[in-house]
Amino acid sequence: MPPGPIPTSWLAGGPQRSSIGICGDGRLRGRVDPGRLRAWPLAALWLALGGGLAVLTTQVADWYVMTDELLYERLALSVTQLHSPLPHVHGELIGNINQLYPLLLAPLLSGRLVPHGLHDAHVLNALVMSSACIPAALLARRVTGSTRLAYVVGVLTVCMPWIALSSFLMTESVAYPAFAWALLALHNAAVSPRPRNDLLLLVAIGVAILARTQFAVLLAIVPLALLLDRFRPRVLVAQHRVLAGAYVALFLAALGLAAAGELSHALGTYSVTAEGNLTPSGMPRSLLEHLTPLGLGLGIAPFILAVAWPLTALVRELTRDQHAYASIAVVTVVALLFEVTSYDLRFGANRLHDRYLFYLVPLLLISCTAMVRERDWPRWAVFGSGALLAMAFAFMPVVRYDKFNVDSPVALLNEPLLGIAGSVNGARALLAFVTIAVTLLLMVGRRVALAVVVVGALAIPALAGGAFTRLLAHNGTSGRPITVDQSVVFDWIDRKVGTGSSVTMLPYPFLYGSYWENVAYWWNVEFWNASVRNAAVYENAFTGTPETFPTVPLNVDRQTGRANVSPSDYVVQGVAETRFHLSGKVLDEDRGAALIRTLRPWRADWLAFDLYRDGWTIPKVTGTIRVFGTPGQAETERRYLTISVRAPQDVPRRPFRFHSNADDWRGETNATGTSKQISVCVPANGYGDVHVDAPRYSPIYGDPRSEQSFVSYARSGGVLLTGIALADEVGRC
Repeated sequence: MPPGPIPTSWLAGGPQRSSIGICGDGRLRGRVDPGRLRAWPLAALWLALGGGLAVLTTQVADWYVMTDELLYERLALSVTQLHSPLPHVHGELIGNINQLYPLLLAPLLSGRLVPHGLHDAHVLNALVMSSACIPAALLARRVTGSTRLAYVVGVLTVCMPWIALSSFLMTESVAYPAFAWALLALHNAAVSPRPRNDLLLLVAIGVAILARTQFAVLLAIVPLALLLDRFRPRVLVAQHRVLAGAYVALFLAALGLAAAGELSHALGTYSVTAEGNLTPSGMPRSLLEHLTPLGLGLGIAPFILAVAWPLTALVRELTRDQHAYASIAVVTVVALLFEVTSYDLRFGANRLHDRYLFYLVPLLLISCTAMVRERDWPRWAVFGSGALLAMAFAFMPVVRYDKFNVDSPVALLNEPLLGIAGSVNGARALLAFVTIAVTLLLMVGRRVALAVVVVGALAIPALAGGAFTRLLAHNGTSGRPITVDQSVVFDWIDRKVGTGSSVTMLPYPFLYGSYWENVAYWWNVEFWNASVRNAAVYENAFTGTPETFPTVPLNVDRQTGRANVSPSDYVVQGVAETRFHLSGKVLDEDRGAALIRTLRPWRADWLAFDLYRDGWTIPKVTGTIRVFGTPGQAETERRYLTISVRAPQDVPRRPFRFHSNADDWRGETNATGTSKQISVCVPANGYGDVHVDAPRYSPIYGDPRSEQSFVSYARSGGVLLTGIALADEVGRC
């Protein structure tokens, strides 16, 4: 075809698929119509990748990421327990947008013991997350025109280090393919604008946002990518009337929410991320830092080509499919990079969270393969991309982790880098040097360059294997081997009363001198038992649950022993509980907790007060243990309490005194502790008190109400009550 102007149909973006493009010298040239990939080989590839991945994910038999996994498990259980698709935790509606994964997870947990459901959930994760290979391969076929390269992209989309995130009950498993499908829908709408494609794009965006609230950024990516692709707003509006109408409706809704001061609340539990300064100080350097895990995870050379190609494609406009894709890639990479960097600087505790960025992997792989297909690689683009990555490595935080890091799976390379280079600066210099060397090799000649790219591409699945090795070979964050089956260990409550029962847990910090160990204990109680549906927090003290989880406020009347609420027939309470004990029959005990069938309305057998809420005596304050009369009690009875007490670890001996209207116990204790039974006379329709005094006191660890209060070390205590047990036997006074 002779040289001439760009066809009007290209600018108009009609449904036809053009087979011509513009070469770098301005001449139009033909291209092979990408056509379609055959369905059955693509499905076979997905099932093979998903099956292989499931072999690895099902080796994980414990939780690893708290409290994310607990949240999505509870959301899934609430779907079946409340028969509602809306997000509920502990029976209350919460503002969670990421509801797609819990909906998929719910059938696997319905009516089943949690360990069995967890195993099947890991199979589901593998199949769902690996399905990202389908949209990635389809998009790669459109852009590259090569079936073989499309399958290579499909394989590498799954065989990359971040795929290890499919081992956890987290939204990444569904968000990864959902984002890839949304980008494919955007490309389809850009190349072939028509109402049906606009509708498919809107549905894909909605699904992606339901998969992960982070993908609300797609609402900005779509118009910006289309504008970059066309540069003609009026034409875009005319061709995307459905899309334009939807955006007008969204704009009006946003105006209404902004007028009411509720705009950020549209993001639900992530509303805080849309508030404050979105461009905090340190953005330029941090933007560079966030390139480094992607560069490492994609084997350096493929990443360099992936960054170089979209820039050249925008300038050279090779084909209609490629130009539209390049526009989408540039806008998407910049938007996600900005979003994640802003989040990390404001809420990320100065750490890189590349698990929020790995969704760009399919885009970068496609860009790399598109560059490989080009015969002429613009040296300025390759050099500029390599220089950018080398400069980014100069700022890269190199932190050593002793196990698999969920926020940054690529951080598994940090330890060997530090071992080789000897220091953080040495590791940075080494990576920058390697990047410069790779960049120069990419510009030597095509054969050498392709060999370097192949080596880099092979490093990607090798890193995936390294990620799983690191995950499976070390104890999990629970402190247990992550591959050890937890069946018949932690799900004892469900086995006793059934998954359909309703149990309320009463968290209490009975493990000495620890905050997170106590929290993790109650995480285990809830995570492994579907029947635990509520958590009651006594007098706003220790919760043992995430701050975002609704709890039942619990108080006990000091005169009658009556509780203010009675949310269930069953409770699980610490055996070493020293605040109160609810009346009922103990059905079972396991690992420091007791399962009780309570009397309703709830009432306490005994109640302790004027003590710290974790059992320590308060300096210069006499503590009280009040034993209540039983219902139907006709006369004064002698009741028997077995009390255990200990001193702080740094104190050799500490005196104490327990005395009642029927007994008196004076003694001393050390860090090992001591126990004794003491009696008290309890009148009918009344109560009897046991008082405790500890005249000496010293600094102790902080209040376990929260992590912040626990590490404050701002209180003093005398002795610690480590157990109070009321005997069933009664005597005469």
